[in-house]
This record gives sequence, structure tokens and C-alpha cells, in this order.
Amino acid sequence: MFKPHRFNPLLKALPNKAHEDSVASKLVHGRTHEELLKTVKETTTVEHGQAHTTREVMQADVTTKETPTGHGRVHTTTEVEATAEVTTRTAPARKKNGGAETPDGEETTEVLSHVHATAEGVATVEMTPPHPPREETPEYAKAHHHLVYVLDSPCAMCGVRQSTLKDPKENPFGATAIETHHYPIERSLVDACDPAKVGVVFPEVKDRASLEAFVDSEHNLMVLCDIHHRHPLHGIHHLVPQDFFVQPFLLAGYQVVGTQQDEAQVMAQDEQLIEKEERR
Repeated sequence: MFKPHRFNPLLKALPNKAHEDSVASKLVHGRTHEELLKTVKETTTVEHGQAHTTREVMQADVTTKETPTGHGRVHTTTEVEATAEVTTRTAPARKKNGGAETPDGEETTEVLSHVHATAEGVATVEMTPPHPPREETPEYAKAHHHLVYVLDSPCAMCGVRQSTLKDPKENPFGATAIETHHYPIERSLVDACDPAKVGVVFPEVKDRASLEAFVDSEHNLMVLCDIHHRHPLHGIHHLVPQDFFVQPFLLAGYQVVGTQQDEAQVMAQDEQLIEKEERR
């Protein structure tokens, strides 16, 4: 039976060489959310056997950037970019089953109403179905409290607990909080999931109602410290799966993910080596 990813005391993720600098430079917890509001309407007018179809595409890109400002506060900025496109085509009117042409008139069809996209810190765009504003459910609050405070569960990556956050030996990454991450089903994607398929792995899910209950339950929550939850170089919200889940298995001091500054430094070192080879 599938079990949520839990901490293995024999596999404890260790900080890489640049960890202290990356945390000190406040590379933590930034997030950009992009919402694509798109409406496509087709209006067809039939006159004298000819169908004139006008397609209107109205799109608004809404980008919200959240930047930490210290003391748990986040500065939010929103940018909106709107575009509109209208195209027209003419074709013979379609005939009905009996052979008669479509009568003169006008018909409007809404083809697509609303989707939105979340741009994460990797080269992907996650298509999220429309959903009401996210709120913390009582089920999630109960499950989170039980995992973090009652069970004192460790971070699945580094093993730090709520009770050991202030112990440097038990908290090698310098985490400041213990959090819970929806896994394997992200809360915002629950409306894109088929209850029958989820039920194959989690038998308690039998329909839409039980899926809603499951997504905020302990069975769908992974305990993570704030570093392994949201840090750009270590967090599950920013790393691709192979880079995130390999962390407990890395050689001591190995850095699997780097910053643009790291890349620039490596390129500079490579150029120096090339120059030395050319001088010989």
C-alpha cells in the first residue's frame, strides 16, 4: 500500500557547501503566480446561404509577485496585460439533416472560459483548473496540527522536528518552521484528478466527496521544514522531482542545484582553465 513520503533516520539530507550563503542572501520563499484569463467566443451570422463567423479572443495575463519583506510579511504586486484578437471567416452555410440550409440568424458560442497558469521556479507552466480562493480547511488544520505538534513528526528530508528547531545539531539547514505539503496530490489540482484512479492507490477515495476529504488528510500530507518546502535551492515547490528526492542520498557537501551566480563562477573558472591550456 502506498504510504506518504516519511523521514528515514538512516538517510538525513545534509547542507551543501553554499547553503549558509544562500540562506543568508534571503533566497527563501519568493513566488510568482500567473493567471491567464481567456475568453473565446464565436458568433456565426447566416445570410443568403453564407455563414459569416467572427471569432473573438480576449485574454488578460495577471501576474502576482510575492516577495518576503521580513517578520513573516509578504509584499504583493499585481500586473495586468490585456489583449484582444478578432478574426472573421466566410463559408457556405451548413445544411441540416433534411437537406435544407441553416436559416438566416445569429448564433454565439462560448468556446473557452477560464484557465490559469502558475509559473514555478523551473522551466514549466502548470495548468491549474479554476478554483475558488484557497482557504485552510478544518480538515487540513486538524491533520497539520496532529502531524506537527502531537506526533512531532520530522521533516521528510532532514529530520528536524518542531521540538528540535532550536537545536543546531538536529537542524542543520537552519529551518525556522515545520510545515506540511500536499503530496502526492497538490490541493490546487484536486479538481483535475479522477477519483476512480486515486482510489486504486488510496482505497478510501471512492467519489468526489471522499477525494475532497482525502486531499487535506494526513495520508496526503508530507511533513517538511520551511527550507525543504519553499527554498529555491532545496524546496519541493521549486526543484524538479529528481533534484528534490535525491537530497538524502547525496555525497556530503554535494550541491545538486545552483544559482545564476554559481553558474557564472563555474563559467569563469572554465575560461581560466582554457586560457592556461592555450598558453602552454
